Amino acid sequence: MPLAAYCSEPVNCNLSEQLDLNRLRTRLREKPRTKVGQVRQAWPDIRDLLAAGHSLKDIRVWLNEIGLEIGYARLSDYIGRLRRQDGAAQSEIRALKPGLHETGAALVTETNPERQNRMAQVPQPIGDDGRRRDPLANVLERQSKRPGFNYNAEPDPKKLI
Repeated sequence: MPLAAYCSEPVNCNLSEQLDLNRLRTRLREKPRTKVGQVRQAWPDIRDLLAAGHSLKDIRVWLNEIGLEIGYARLSDYIGRLRRQDGAAQSEIRALKPGLHETGAALVTETNPERQNRMAQVPQPIGDDGRRRDPLANVLERQSKRPGFNYNAEPDPKKLI
């Protein structure tokens, strides 16, 4: 269909008129086409039901009763995705709030001053108790408590027989 059928002035067609968003807003109340879209639309209510202590099995039955035919495994998968998305959004919010993170200026080892400035502005995680969290603390703790035999390629001669 030619552009003239949509707009009398083809050059300024998009600039002269405002978008009619009412048509999009009416679609908000419609049932999404995909199952994941339907679960996403019901997610706030599902999240509240889970927080109130209802089982996912019961919630699946209730969703089937209202017309969202979905299996338990698929619903569980969708719920996991939505929880991860919520967690990622929450971590972004925490990262943007001032006072929760400090800059890691002490970790800068670069020689390029421009890169040093960018690295100094990277926020470092702060634990719930207000102290800086070490991201590798769990790895270091596990290495210090390794079970079984630990081979030492360079043994201390004083500890030998």
